[in-house]
Amino acid sequence: MSVRNLHARLVGLLLAAVLLAGAGAFSVHNASAASANQLRKGPGHILPRAVTSTSIARGVTAPAYTTSLYESTTYYGTLQNQGCNAARGPSGVIVLDFGEPAYSGGFGTNDFGGNFDSDNAIFHAVANFIYGAWNCHTSSTNIAVAVGTSNYGGALGGYSSSSWYTAGQQWGDIVNNDQSYSSSSGYSNYIGVIGADDIEVGWQGYSQSSAFVNGYNNHSSRAFFDYGDDAGGANPYPWTAYEVWYVAWGAADDYPLPEIYYNVDATSDWEQLSIWACNNGHGPIGFKGTMAEYPTGNYPSTAYYDMYNAEASNSCTAGGLGYLIFSTNI
Repeated sequence: MSVRNLHARLVGLLLAAVLLAGAGAFSVHNASAASANQLRKGPGHILPRAVTSTSIARGVTAPAYTTSLYESTTYYGTLQNQGCNAARGPSGVIVLDFGEPAYSGGFGTNDFGGNFDSDNAIFHAVANFIYGAWNCHTSSTNIAVAVGTSNYGGALGGYSSSSWYTAGQQWGDIVNNDQSYSSSSGYSNYIGVIGADDIEVGWQGYSQSSAFVNGYNNHSSRAFFDYGDDAGGANPYPWTAYEVWYVAWGAADDYPLPEIYYNVDATSDWEQLSIWACNNGHGPIGFKGTMAEYPTGNYPSTAYYDMYNAEASNSCTAGGLGYLIFSTNI
């Protein structure tokens, strides 16, 4: 059965109608940032079925890595095939990166094929990925589909922070609606949906980037992964250490899934930020795992060990090792 337009599957779903109706229709407001942060950030949270992280010792085998994707289309057949492949692979987080935020009669992205993808098109694309995963799922399928964008400023670079905030709210709506589709269809014990953002300090500034993050958190309580960089560690010019910490970990739903394409990304950048957090009363950062970009950079297990060894080298940051349970390659 095709879900090209999802009409049959989504008949009666108010959430689909809400998405088509436009921005601001959802208002799932978070509790206070501090309390929500504490409640939602257990090491085992994220996947449809709970994962209990084991005691991690130096030299243990890195987790099997999932395959994340730079998306160049929202074509239903492509996304269903991708979902099928994902369902047969390892458990974990799978980032679908739809490219930079953009606006063309409404918010969306410019994907890696040079296409403008509206938020509605992305919603349907992710739903087709979910449907493809369900068609090929096994008893061990346990994946979180992370709907990804970036803070690259080319398309929305001249837009105000308030526009980035609205774009973030609508990104939260996509995630909410796709999660509702998975739940209402009976798929959510195997396939969940979260948000994600490739946040780079060398791209858009903190004002716009954090506005997107805050807009997302205003509309969704689903986890939100920062799979970007931290060029500069505790001195990430032109950002500050606090600003990188906030979008990666400090905001209510946010978790870092850092790019560890090279060893220096772990040792000189993210570990130094976690040490800064320890020294400034925030405690260690709970890195949820690592993203590699093999064959351009590290092999996935190398990226994981680089991050593990960096964290383990400091008595405070080692306190976050229980969070380090995912590995993906994009």
